[in-house]
Amino acid sequence: MKLPIFFGAVLATAVFQASAMNYGVVHLTNIEPTAADAIWSREKQVPPRYPLELAQQGIIGCGVFKITLDENGTATDVSLVSSVPEKVIARPASKVIKKWKWVNNSGQANAPEQKLIRLDFCMGGSTQEEADARCKVQATAACQG
Repeated sequence: MKLPIFFGAVLATAVFQASAMNYGVVHLTNIEPTAADAIWSREKQVPPRYPLELAQQGIIGCGVFKITLDENGTATDVSLVSSVPEKVIARPASKVIKKWKWVNNSGQANAPEQKLIRLDFCMGGSTQEEADARCKVQATAACQG
């Protein structure tokens, strides 16, 4: 009868560990143009939220997206360039990107612009700081499926 007690202890440990590692972090990297050279910047310079669809499934990974902005700073196209896992994050991440508002703080005249950005979706860590640190490391790895 020691076996059910053992499995109960393992299950309790697994549940505790899962609840201790529930931080979801999104890291944004401006690939092209760099933030300093861009005409358009995001209105709110806070990290985007982790897409609920991905968080509920425990999906981590990254995606490189091409964003086309018109002369008014409206996103007219968002397309996936590459991702890990392949294509799983495209739809939820594109929905997040399309909601962003863009402003011209560059001092240049309004003009269309194409951007290449990378979003890393990371989970884990027992604190927000640990999750942020893990995500910064993940953002240095290749993002190709």
